Amino acid sequence: MPRSILALIAVAPFVTIAAVLLWHEFQVEVVTSVGGLRLAAATKKSRREIEREFPMVVELFAILLGANLSPAVALLRISQRSHGEFAEVLQEAVSDIRHGANFSQALELLSTRVASPMVRRFCDSLMIAVERGSPLLEVVNRQVAEVRQEQKVALIEAAGKAEIGLMIPVVFLILPISVLFALWPSYFSLGRAVGL
Repeated sequence: MPRSILALIAVAPFVTIAAVLLWHEFQVEVVTSVGGLRLAAATKKSRREIEREFPMVVELFAILLGANLSPAVALLRISQRSHGEFAEVLQEAVSDIRHGANFSQALELLSTRVASPMVRRFCDSLMIAVERGSPLLEVVNRQVAEVRQEQKVALIEAAGKAEIGLMIPVVFLILPISVLFALWPSYFSLGRAVGL
């Protein structure tokens, strides 16, 4: 047997092992990146769901404060009665309060968990009101008005995007067909007059 074939036979197991290891590393990298993308998409979806539920929770919080409940008890009632993504986060905040955190610390942890600018502003304004001794009900009522306005703006933006999306088939499909139907009889008559 020639030496080149013997060398190839001697190197073949090492090349095979290296190829298997590289393939395994590639699969792990692909699975990790796909898992990261899924996690990012799930986090974004969860945050959108929380922001969708948030206006209702803020209004409920204002009603409970208006009924002379303390902020911690109001959060407890909301977390017990509501369902959804934001209710789960509120349950964690109530659990923090039960384990010794004060209301401001629980709000800080809540805003960190959610990572939403809307929730962050709400929690910051409540923390400032508690620290300064401001009337909490007035602050929450202002926040309710602000959240309603933000929700209205988001709804108008979504409607604008949907309107633009609906214009695409009109401009590229319906309008050309309408023009064709309008011009076809003239083109046909012109063709007959010329003798085509």
